[in-house]
Amino acid sequence: MISEYCGHCKYSRPALGLAVAASCGWAWHLPIHWLGPLASLVFLIVMASFQGQNGFFNRYLLAASYYLVGSFGIVHGTDIFFGTHGALWEGVFLWIGSSALLSLGWGFANRPWKIVAVLLLDAVPPLGLFDWLSPLSGAGLLFPGGGIGGFLAFLFVVFLCALVIEDYRCPHDCGTIPLMRFLMSLAWLPIVVISNGMWFFHTSEPPQGWVGANLDVGPEVHSLMQDMAHREAWIRNARAMGRASHAKVVLFPEGLSTWWSGTAFEALQSVSKNQIWLVGVSAPLKVGLMADAIVELHGGKDNSILPSGAVGKMVFASAFPVPVSMWHPWRKGTGYVQSQHVGYKAYWWTPVRKIDGVKAWASICYDQLLPAVWVEGLVQQPQVILLTNNEWWAKGTGIPEIQANTAWSWARLMGVPSVEAENI
Repeated sequence: MISEYCGHCKYSRPALGLAVAASCGWAWHLPIHWLGPLASLVFLIVMASFQGQNGFFNRYLLAASYYLVGSFGIVHGTDIFFGTHGALWEGVFLWIGSSALLSLGWGFANRPWKIVAVLLLDAVPPLGLFDWLSPLSGAGLLFPGGGIGGFLAFLFVVFLCALVIEDYRCPHDCGTIPLMRFLMSLAWLPIVVISNGMWFFHTSEPPQGWVGANLDVGPEVHSLMQDMAHREAWIRNARAMGRASHAKVVLFPEGLSTWWSGTAFEALQSVSKNQIWLVGVSAPLKVGLMADAIVELHGGKDNSILPSGAVGKMVFASAFPVPVSMWHPWRKGTGYVQSQHVGYKAYWWTPVRKIDGVKAWASICYDQLLPAVWVEGLVQQPQVILLTNNEWWAKGTGIPEIQANTAWSWARLMGVPSVEAENI
């Protein structure tokens, strides 16, 4: 496409495009919920401006600059999350490898329908399980409360705008835009303004009595005494929070403990009568395999028993736990601890469950970054979204901000209140 432009633009446009695309990636790191989704819309405009038959490499570089800058936190986050058995090269490989893969589709996006096709690929596996910075999150910014209709409207708007940009080649070649396409591209603006205006007056509150418990107890450790102290700390804090808020349903962060029968029994003793705890745990499934799950505990009532013998009902499990570190089916585990290479099962689909009569859907930590998992929630139309996070490993990486901004935008598109619990 670059060769189709005049000499004035041949070199300045690519350089400017790279700078803007990189800035869009960096915007996701800022703790302003709407900024990342808005930046992804700008990224789409930049990509659309490089449509044409001869610009594969230019489009690929634009997308790569967006993903490389936006996902740089993978390097540091991987170093912490993988632990002592990890290496710097693993983080660098995952960072560059994922960016190169996600940029590939954009290299082929030389027509408006291909831009929409890349976005649709982002909504399903496998790409939808890796794209942290998907422009699909922009749908929540444009069409709050729109649900599935808002999602489809977003794709249509992208197509119309790409058509208009395709017609407008260069400010120096006196190109013109067909009037009908131009008017069609403007027709969606009143809808966006009205949608956001109505959303401004909309109140989206969680069900009465539903609260999230934010804790600061760090990770579970592989030392008997330290692990006991860790477990006692989160149960003590949880008990205090649950009683102080007079809550009916209390959501706890992801991965607080491995759900052995002793841990489960101790937690159950702290659940107040007529109260429900939703605890983020690593639930043993069999030797070498666990689930990154949310377990339901009822106070003052009989509870289910998991296959491991621990009390509780596994109501949600992660659709796609962190790949390589948690999900690695190519490497079989031999026990139940990290040193024995325990793996986590990917459930691929997270169904809506009824909790205390409310249709709830959960997005567990890493899943909150993934468009494919959010589409699962979108099509099921829950009444409340449960967000459980474990952020101790990602401080200073920008990952928590990307996660929060993505969850904010998708929940906004769904028009559903959320309850969040973090462990920092």
